[in-house]
Amino acid sequence: MAGYTHSAFRRLCRRLGADRVYSELMNATGIIYKGIERELAYFTEEERPIHLQLYGRNPEEIAKAAEIVAEKCRPDAIDINFGCSVKKVLKSKSAAYLLQYPEIMKEIIRETVAALKPYNIPVTAKIRLGFKEDNLEKIAENLIEGGVSLIALHPRLSTELFSGKARWERIKDLKKLSPVPIVGSGDVWKWKDVERMFEETGCDGVMAGRGAVSNPWIFKEFKERRDYKATFSERIEFILQELEMMWEFMKKEKACKEIKMQIVQLFKGIRGKAKLNEKVMRSKSCRELLENLKEIKTAN
Repeated sequence: MAGYTHSAFRRLCRRLGADRVYSELMNATGIIYKGIERELAYFTEEERPIHLQLYGRNPEEIAKAAEIVAEKCRPDAIDINFGCSVKKVLKSKSAAYLLQYPEIMKEIIRETVAALKPYNIPVTAKIRLGFKEDNLEKIAENLIEGGVSLIALHPRLSTELFSGKARWERIKDLKKLSPVPIVGSGDVWKWKDVERMFEETGCDGVMAGRGAVSNPWIFKEFKERRDYKATFSERIEFILQELEMMWEFMKKEKACKEIKMQIVQLFKGIRGKAKLNEKVMRSKSCRELLENLKEIKTAN
């Protein structure tokens, strides 16, 4: 998820119990002509196993970008994103736009698998049910023929974005026909949703996206099979740790601006948020932000 799932957030999620993590999206064309963007590709050993995530529309370019990333970063997997449905990405005829063209998806997977064979790095894919209509079986058939090693499915159409209800029964359908592992996602907000998705679909893994951004303790909850309500102070400490780690790969002032998006998510519906908004969200510098965060943490 752009702006959220960078190295700092991923590390904290791993510490809370996440089994594997995915990077933010990286544009294949940009990698070839401008190089790898450090903020997007940066990861530490603590984050393994990690999938570095690419998107694009040209099979040759994606394969070449994957080879560059494999050579320089050595991730545990390269993931091709066919699920992102934001306007900017769709306009470039990439990601979920390609759900309309399963044969092109197959070619992208096939060429990327061939490019990564010398590195022994598997190729995985993130998909939705289709673009405007559900053609899951055709999409899956082409990905499998192309040599994909794992498929993560968000069971909504691209045009639906996050509206309506995720159709978990389609994860079950995909699991039945697929010879490769299937990861389910969509409407995973609580640890019991994780448990229920495993039970109802038979999937091999469950991916938490929006649910993890607003509640990264979901991983701890699932591992311990119990509800856990992080305190206000714990949430502030999470932000402070995340911010400090962001400085490893991002300029300080930029990190202090970007962390505000995480603060909004992490404190949704939490008592005391008004004071946080008043003092922290209006901070004009890193120094002011840190002072205000520590002051509020002490007061709570």
